[in-house]
Amino acid sequence: MAAPGSSVLCLFDVDGTLTAPRQKITAEMADFLQKLRKKVRVGVVGGSDFDKVQEQLGDDGVLLLSSEMRC
Repeated sequence: MAAPGSSVLCLFDVDGTLTAPRQKITAEMADFLQKLRKKVRVGVVGGSDFDKVQEQLGDDGVLLLSSEMRC
């Protein structure tokens, strides 16, 4: 999804940055991330486990999560 050959990686914290703490991502933020992913690589970091992050960011194509993005 990221631009071919892009060496830029944008990492975002989940709680308090991409979402309100422990809440689901807004449509506006999800749209922003989709547009950004077309230009650079995007990853997420946070203190929650994978299941909680997936619950917050979704698994319906809004933000595809993979084990490569876990910390």
